[in-house]
Amino acid sequence: MPRKPLTEDEKSIVREKAAAAARRIMDEYGAEKVTIRGIAKEVGMSAMSLYTYFENKADIIAYLQSQAVNELAVDLAAAKDKNRSAEKIVAALGDAYIAFAEEKADEFRLAFRAEDGRIPDAALESLEIALQPLREAIAESVKEARSPDEIERIVTGIWSGWHGYAMLRQAGCVKGQTPVFDAKTAAATFGIGNNAKATGAAAH
Repeated sequence: MPRKPLTEDEKSIVREKAAAAARRIMDEYGAEKVTIRGIAKEVGMSAMSLYTYFENKADIIAYLQSQAVNELAVDLAAAKDKNRSAEKIVAALGDAYIAFAEEKADEFRLAFRAEDGRIPDAALESLEIALQPLREAIAESVKEARSPDEIERIVTGIWSGWHGYAMLRQAGCVKGQTPVFDAKTAAATFGIGNNAKATGAAAH
């Protein structure tokens, strides 16, 4: 009698188990030691069967990476929900981003892992979702009319400030208060608008 096909929920459970096994291998031995055969052995299935759930090793790493980005998204969404004004939301998002980088350093590194010099598309899509609270806060806090491209430039500038500071802090290069670009300062700093003037980063 033919085996009954797995439901989507059952497939999801297998994928999660395989992803967890891959993460254990990665954390202990490094990403280069993650193999389909090794993961299959960890979860008690054949390598051929595992190909039903993942195309290859890169697919598994991208899946793990998306999970890490999704965890960042949850933390940023929680920070947004605790604040009302757009300005406070931007500051809270910056704090949450730095905290994620420090308190969940492995997930942070995995979230921005560039395979062959580029983050996988699935992880990039998850990052778009993770940064949506920042886009919404910027659109609300910048009173002047802004095009979507200008809003995106402000978002990128603020995000770059967070990420760069997190990397410098991890390397032990900086200490102290977390700098956070507010929307107005970022707009001026990154030359957006006809009346933009260079200003310093706002800290809190």
